[in-house]
Amino acid sequence: MNPKLMRKLIISLTSFLILIMIGIVATYAYFQISEDHSVIIESGEFVVTMDVYFSGSLVTLNSPFYDHDKGVVIVNAFDPNASNYIGNLDVYIELVPKVTARYRFKVNQEWEVGTYYVDQNEENPIPPVIQSLYHERTSFPYYPFSSLKFSADFNQTILTQDGYIYYDGLVEHSETPVIYHIIDGGDGYPTRSNEVLYEECYLYFDITFDIIQANRMEELWGIDETFFS
Repeated sequence: MNPKLMRKLIISLTSFLILIMIGIVATYAYFQISEDHSVIIESGEFVVTMDVYFSGSLVTLNSPFYDHDKGVVIVNAFDPNASNYIGNLDVYIELVPKVTARYRFKVNQEWEVGTYYVDQNEENPIPPVIQSLYHERTSFPYYPFSSLKFSADFNQTILTQDGYIYYDGLVEHSETPVIYHIIDGGDGYPTRSNEVLYEECYLYFDITFDIIQANRMEELWGIDETFFS
């Protein structure tokens, strides 16, 4: 092979590898930083993060109140003295809209009540009973079928049969983050505690979020242009 051509190939390959390494380092740094900050729920054209707080303390990917394997936030719904008690919960959505946009979301909830027996016979213990908890349909200020509460400032919403909450407004183009306070606490669940047994109730949740360019809602969501009228 021509020596000059060989040198050009080596230089091109070296440059290519350098670009790959820069990309890997940049991507790693971005997600490494995110572990100390908010939870990323969507990236790409729109970067969206979920900011979860308990009494003003941010829940990060390294928080004891975030299940890293399941990707859910853990909420105590029975003990008002717990740091992650439902009454101390605040959920914000933070996004950077590169174009005028619309968004919808749903809170994926799993409520569990555990019953634990005390003073058991060690030879024949009674295993705990874990049951799913379901809520009746609720209206504002409650999130549907939940004891979570919408923020008082977040009242421009439309609920549809697909389970999504549609924000009834445009998100204007912005180079800086736009923040929406969507959940502001909730009601605890009354559990039992006596000489025979005690109960615990936890909520595990994450958010499914969908944001699109405003003029593509009919194409991507299949809804009529008069939907928000």
